[in-house]
Amino acid sequence: MYAAFIISSIVEDNPIGDKIDAHNVPWLEQLLNAQLQLSKYGTGLTGIAVVFIGTGPQDLIHQEETTFDTDKKELYIQLRLPYAVLEQATEQELLGLMARQYLQALRGEGALEQVVDFDGEGLVRDVERVLGGVMNDE
Repeated sequence: MYAAFIISSIVEDNPIGDKIDAHNVPWLEQLLNAQLQLSKYGTGLTGIAVVFIGTGPQDLIHQEETTFDTDKKELYIQLRLPYAVLEQATEQELLGLMARQYLQALRGEGALEQVVDFDGEGLVRDVERVLGGVMNDE
């Protein structure tokens, strides 16, 4: 990975995709990389890549998943955003949803548990602090 925190998306080419990609994806990635250093938490993890899925219910190809590459020490997470919410939400509301889902994915079983020599609880605590402001904006 070229950065410790990578955020991207799989979206439909419509206003929903614009709301997710235009500002939210790069903003989250830049904020996390500017505020946090994975090396602070140990040597077991060098990168976290999160892909937000913003496609309709007919999309059966892209599913949520979490994988950890032990050789590269990289965590890969795909998160599906609820389509019904996406249609109605503003860009700012989506940012809050994306931040909450990001944090929830890190807290979830299987994400950081696979990583040895790493303070996952410390990372989660610091991600919550960094993203706290946008998670509460609704």
